[in-house]
Parts: sequence; structure tokens; C-alpha cells
Amino acid sequence: MGESAVPPKERDAAEDPRKGPLDTAAGGYLASRSSGLSPLKLLAAGPRASQFMVRSATRGLRGGNRQSAPEIPTRVPTMGTAFGVWADELVLAFMATTRLSASAADFARIAEEVGEALEALESTGALADPRGLHPLRPTPAAHLTPARYRGIRYELLTFPSGYQPAVDLPGTSRWMSVGNNQTVHAYVMRHDTPRPWVVQLHGFGMGNASDLVAMRARHLHQNLGLNVIQPVFPSHGPRAEADGEEALTMDYLNNVHAVSQAISDVRQAISWIESTQPDVGPVAVHGVSMGGYLAAMLAGVDERVGCVISGVPTVDLAWVMNRHLPEADRLLADEHRLLGTRAEQIHSVVSPLALAPLVPHARRFVYAGVADRMATPGQAYRLWEHWGQPSVLWYRGAHVSFAWSREVRGFVDRALRSSGFAHERNSS
Repeated sequence: MGESAVPPKERDAAEDPRKGPLDTAAGGYLASRSSGLSPLKLLAAGPRASQFMVRSATRGLRGGNRQSAPEIPTRVPTMGTAFGVWADELVLAFMATTRLSASAADFARIAEEVGEALEALESTGALADPRGLHPLRPTPAAHLTPARYRGIRYELLTFPSGYQPAVDLPGTSRWMSVGNNQTVHAYVMRHDTPRPWVVQLHGFGMGNASDLVAMRARHLHQNLGLNVIQPVFPSHGPRAEADGEEALTMDYLNNVHAVSQAISDVRQAISWIESTQPDVGPVAVHGVSMGGYLAAMLAGVDERVGCVISGVPTVDLAWVMNRHLPEADRLLADEHRLLGTRAEQIHSVVSPLALAPLVPHARRFVYAGVADRMATPGQAYRLWEHWGQPSVLWYRGAHVSFAWSREVRGFVDRALRSSGFAHERNSS
């Protein structure tokens, strides 16, 4: 998260046990994202965060959001909340500046591809039932390399991505042409004896060994006695290329390919787990942000998922594009019918809201920050309702605050314990 995407450098990273998750993970992430912003964008994040905090502080007096989402509590904001909101605003500024802008020619191409894709998806029945887009592919031939990051010993797992679109869609050759993206990377921490596994799915902009810190892999491995695997999302970390295709942009077919490939890759990683530990049984899946989205997707397509924890998730990519699209691009997007119904249709085939969960109700968990400026708690609320209102945490904090929230740490531990995936006594 904000580190170089070159594994050898990660192996040689200097150890500094004095640094906590905020220093090594969230701090590096914010530094890398803010480095590409103009001074005006950086300065604007402060007032926006202040305005939000004022609104939050007076929400209780105004009745809050009790009519639209009465179950989301009003939490008293703190200095930690304010820092998290400011951090969210920095990331939002980066996204709007670098990822969601497009030229007139690009908008025209995207609109044409969306039209062709919707026809193909309709004719194959995928719009009505998206599960067919996410088949289970053969167990991969994988390679493991011992590695180390800040004193954390792990294995770097690599294998060829078996992804091929189940339906012939526009943009496939463009997406598949990115060489780095065709090799799956995953960070693995496992015990010498058989243990339950937790699959951890990172958020947007992450995908490096530093995620082991942000997502508390060593705690889960040592204190809860779990085997841990953290796959890298397409076009992230070591799978990214400077001039390659990006995911989660206005290029809607890239979004469909990226999420479909991510689901395929993670399912192959679970198959690899089964090949190394045949009696492993169900796996737990925990994801944050974009990873929370993928975790919710997996819960609807893979029966091997026995526990799912979706953290600070988005569940509606059309909503994300519409909310964060720069105003300067909105008119062009509207002219090409890339907002509204068509955006919702094309993204519905990679939406957890289009899938009934296969995981038992008691083993579904959702957490979200009440001050989240990126996904907003309303996204988690929609998933929570879709899942039949399972166990939920509305923590005091923003989107990136998950990395240092004690409330989140305790909730994740309790979810794993209550689902039978943790047996050790110690907890952080």
C-alpha cells in the first residue's frame, strides 16, 4: 500500500518494530497518493474534511439519517475521526484527478463497448444470472518463494491467471494484453501443521507486502492460529504496468474484466489451498474496501467460503463512478449515456447485490465507518440489508481508518472465533 511493487525490494525492506499499522501502511499509502496531487487539491482536502465534521457533529440535533438508514448510529466524532476523514478526502482527490477523467474519444469508445457488451450479456442470460460469468477454473501450477517484509516472514505465491471471459466481451484483447497482469501474486503465511485458512482481500491502491501489516496478517497467523493468504487484485501491486490498463475507472469494460479476473484468481488460490491441504474444509474470507466488495461477490459464487467479513465495502460500481466523476467530465459522460441505467446494467454482472449469499447467515459479517467519505456507510447498509441484516459494526471512523481501528480489530477477531476459524487464546 504505497510501497514499490517490486517483490525483491519488499524482501529487503528494513525492519522497524516501532512503527505501527498507521506508519507503515496507511501512512505510506497516503504519501504515495498525495504525491501526485497539486497543492490546491491537497489544501482543498482540509476544508472538505472540516465541513463534513461540522455536519457530523450536528447530525444528532438534526435527526441524523434515521429515515433512510435508522440502524446506522450517530457516533460522536473525535480527532481520530477527523484525521480519517481528511485521509479519505486525499484519496478521493487522487481518484478524481487521475482515474475518472477521460477524453471525448474515450467516452465515445466506452459507450460503444458498453452497448455491445449489454447485447452479449443479455443474449447469454448473464444479465439475469451473473453466476455463469464466474466459473471455477482448474487448480493452477504454483510457485512459492520465501520472502520477508519488516520482520514478517511470508511466502510469495505466483501462478498463471487462468482468466478468460466466459462471454465474449469488448475490450478483452486490450485487457489481456497487459503482461504483468497475467501472473497472480499472493502473500502467504502458513503453519507446519494443518490449520484453517483465511483469505484476505485488499483495497484499491494496495496489493503489496505492506498489506500484511495493514490487514494484521501476523496477528491472525500467530495469535489466532490461522493460515493466511492475501491475493493481489488485477492491475495492482506487482501486477501493475505503468502503461497498462487500469481497473475501477470510467472504462466500464475494464471494471467488468478486472472484477471477473479477481474472482477467478481468488477461486484458483482457494483451489491451490485445497491441493496443499486436502482436508482444509471451508475457508474464511475477509476483505476491505474493494476487497470487501470482492468478499461479498465470492460469498455468492463459491460454496467453499464458510465465513465472510466484508469491511468498508462498496457494492455498486455505477454509484462509485457517478459519485466521484469530476464535474468537468459529467456532461460528456451524460451525452454518451454512461451514467444511470446503462452504467447500472453493465456493472450488475459484477455486483454482490445480484447474488444470493451461499454462506450461512450466522457467518456473514459487515463493518463500516460512520464517517466514511469514500464508500459511505450507505453502501455497507445496502449489503447488510441484502444479506438479511447479519452481524454488523458501525465503527467510529472513516474509510481508511480500518487500518488502525480497535473496534474493527475486535470485530474481525470475534467474527473468526464465532465462526470456528480461530482457536488460540491471544487477541490484539
